[in-house]
Amino acid sequence: MKLPEFEYVEPKTVRKACQLLKEHGDKAHAIAGGTDLMMALKNRLKVPEMLVDLGKLPHLNRISYADKEGLKVGALVSLRQLAGSAVVKEKYPILSRAALDVGNVQLQAMGTLGGNLCQDSLCLYYNRSSMLRQMLKPCHKLGGDVCHVVSRSKTCWATYSGDIAPVMLVFQAKVKIVDPEGEKIIPLNKFYSGDGKRPNIIKPGQILTEIQVPVPSPYSGGAYLKLRLRKTIDYPLLGVAVNLTMESAGEICKHAALALTAVERAPVLIEETGEFEGKKLNGEAIEKLAEAAYRHAHPLNNICELTPQYRKDLVKVYVKLAVQQALQRLTKGGGVA
Repeated sequence: MKLPEFEYVEPKTVRKACQLLKEHGDKAHAIAGGTDLMMALKNRLKVPEMLVDLGKLPHLNRISYADKEGLKVGALVSLRQLAGSAVVKEKYPILSRAALDVGNVQLQAMGTLGGNLCQDSLCLYYNRSSMLRQMLKPCHKLGGDVCHVVSRSKTCWATYSGDIAPVMLVFQAKVKIVDPEGEKIIPLNKFYSGDGKRPNIIKPGQILTEIQVPVPSPYSGGAYLKLRLRKTIDYPLLGVAVNLTMESAGEICKHAALALTAVERAPVLIEETGEFEGKKLNGEAIEKLAEAAYRHAHPLNNICELTPQYRKDLVKVYVKLAVQQALQRLTKGGGVA
């Protein structure tokens, strides 16, 4: 499959990149690792007139950590670089493990953290070749007026299926967004739109440049579990991230965070975790937590593998397993057990 024709530019500053993206609007597209974008170009899902390569922008491929500020990761840091970082493996081990769950070694080496967080949503009726798309009316995501997944829906139900976002959500991460007028820092849970057509709030002229993760709390532990058919390459059919902080080394939960991916139009942060804080995280509490996650999971029949009900039923199983793993990994410093 050949790529469509486009103008290719390599700005040397963030400001220039933002200006180009703003001037050309929807006719331009940013590219970093390109692992998600290149297939979309080949399938003519995206046909930009200009590609703005962010790869030469300075200082966006760095990882730093400070005891007061926490972790700062540039958006151009590769997933392989993130997974291999000594400080990430020590302080945020489930983030390192989740990065190794993305695709395969080659995709991890090319794909960037910013690109993974900004990846497009997926749907069986959208992510197909132009020849196969001719068999169906254009859907909402292709500019049409129909959803082939949810009958009579006036909106797009393409699913967000990233591995890194749920882990970053349970760590209460923030993202820095830059445009020609300046920059802003927002919580990651405000970054996703819940719109299958445009899954995040990035507008033309804006670039995600940095991800900030708070310092891990003492006596904390986490886990990320991913449901897929193959050991590599596959997007998650379900992803569950858990991060727990306990009072001392006892059974009382000080803070709990739980997030899901591949079950909605955006990664889902389960708000009900707050009711378990200050209480024993026993079997009954874990069961209630699994039930809360089950209620918020809405997998749809927009993938080739596994039925929506099966994936929904596995939410409870994966939440319980993830909580058990997180409790086993509790350490005084919040790092690897």
